[in-house]
Amino acid sequence: MRLAQKKRLAGWERLHAEQIKSLERVRGLAEVYTHEREVNAMLDLVPGMFPSAADPGNTDCTFFEPACGHGNFLVEILRRKLEYVIPRRYGRGERFEHRVLRCLTSVYGIDINHDNVRDSRERSRAVIAAHVERHLGVDGAAAGFGEAVEAVLRANVICADTLAEAAEIELIEYRPGRGCTFTRRWSRLDSYAGALSLLPLDRCDKFPVHYLELSSNPGPVLAEAIEMEAA
Repeated sequence: MRLAQKKRLAGWERLHAEQIKSLERVRGLAEVYTHEREVNAMLDLVPGMFPSAADPGNTDCTFFEPACGHGNFLVEILRRKLEYVIPRRYGRGERFEHRVLRCLTSVYGIDINHDNVRDSRERSRAVIAAHVERHLGVDGAAAGFGEAVEAVLRANVICADTLAEAAEIELIEYRPGRGCTFTRRWSRLDSYAGALSLLPLDRCDKFPVHYLELSSNPGPVLAEAIEMEAA
């Protein structure tokens, strides 16, 4: 076999290994991962969806991946969102951590395979951890920050069939507020004439939730709950 043919074959095999886990999964799930090259090319088409030198605070644009695989799009979206989240702009305390979470709360992924969902969460978690460690050090984050990240990942990256189960899938929309808080609204994913949309449910926070309290308040925070705590 000629050298050029061998190189092409080696390149194809490498690409093949990066884009599928097994032929069985291709047959059973129609699963073929999008290569990093295509991921970057597609995201480069929407530069206005990401922070930039001209607009460094543009971290809240929503991304939804209905068949996220093991997270190739999710992790690159996170990296791009986090690029301008730095201590020089947000300090080294709550404002920085809240802004990091704003990047995460606006990214959603659904996949039919449990292994893919686990991988997507792990890879997203690793991107957040590496960014925080780079700017705050190993032990620089607040004690509850990791739990807040886990709460968002559990809610935003889920295992389901996006089309067949659209009427049952619930997602949480996060509206950032003052004092490093979020106000959440629960919505149901629905499919109408082939288009996916969110249908608001009658479930939302009546009071904003501090980001460090997301994990301990998985459901809506209501006035009665606040009053009971104050009492």
